[in-house]
Amino acid sequence: MSLLTAKAIFCAILLAAAASGEGTVEGQGTGRRFISEKYRFSMAVPVGWGVSTRLDTPVYFYAPNSGRFIQDSLPEGGAVITVAAHDTVSGLSKSAATPKDWALLDMRGVASGSPSIESFEMPKISRVSQAATSSYDEVTLSPDQRTQHSIAIFLEFEGRLFAAHLNYNANDPNGPALKRVFFEAVRSLRPLEKTER
Repeated sequence: MSLLTAKAIFCAILLAAAASGEGTVEGQGTGRRFISEKYRFSMAVPVGWGVSTRLDTPVYFYAPNSGRFIQDSLPEGGAVITVAAHDTVSGLSKSAATPKDWALLDMRGVASGSPSIESFEMPKISRVSQAATSSYDEVTLSPDQRTQHSIAIFLEFEGRLFAAHLNYNANDPNGPALKRVFFEAVRSLRPLEKTER
């Protein structure tokens, strides 16, 4: 099972579970932010998206028209953003010492061809020292064998590596808008100051 497929199934399980856990959400409307005490950062919750607080890192989900997430299938127009810390991803080699290393490992065996890995600019206030992005399509294990598109951002924050993935159905006409939302969410990452909380 590929990393993308495993993530989608894991997200479906998270979305079905009760929303209690390690993360918290503060604020309202456009000011909602996911707070990770463990990793000492906050990240904006995209407007109109749901959020799970079951983990120390955010999982955002978008299901227009009350679509449902079933197993590995995203509803039409739906999307999921997951953020994971390097130390929580099982089977990840310690050779993924930089964001670009992790991007290469993530695409191996999943992407067809040779997707490019590019640098990703983060605001200085985020304290992200380096970041890289990649994107690729992958056939899922859903009953209709639907292809999903994945855009990933790998980053180093305060000496730790993190990966953020956006998954949506390939050829979704809203793909560019979903990508903008994803990039804005990741660029909203901010360190928690000692005075916060």
